[in-house]
Amino acid sequence: MPLRQVLLLLALTAMSCTPGSAAGPMTISDFRGFCTVFPTPNSCDSGPICDEFAYVLEDTIQSLDDCLARCRRVKAHLTPGNITNNCAKPLNRASDLCAQYCRRAFAQ
Repeated sequence: MPLRQVLLLLALTAMSCTPGSAAGPMTISDFRGFCTVFPTPNSCDSGPICDEFAYVLEDTIQSLDDCLARCRRVKAHLTPGNITNNCAKPLNRASDLCAQYCRRAFAQ
């Protein structure tokens, strides 16, 4: 395959995976679906973590800054109790998805 076609294919692939206004807002149901991971032996149950984030996202949010601040506060609140029980990855995932929810909800 010629280099030009490879570069075009890579550019199209990158554009199709980029979140933003074209992706549309994320619903709370989407958030929960992306956030919740079925636990495996010796792993964390992500359900309670995702529920905490979803709870603050379900309330009326005024702005992107307000939304992102809520995500930060929930993560700060949950970090001490989840750092030592093998839940750091689900907590970080939920926090990242929370920020993505906010950015998609308030996309220009």
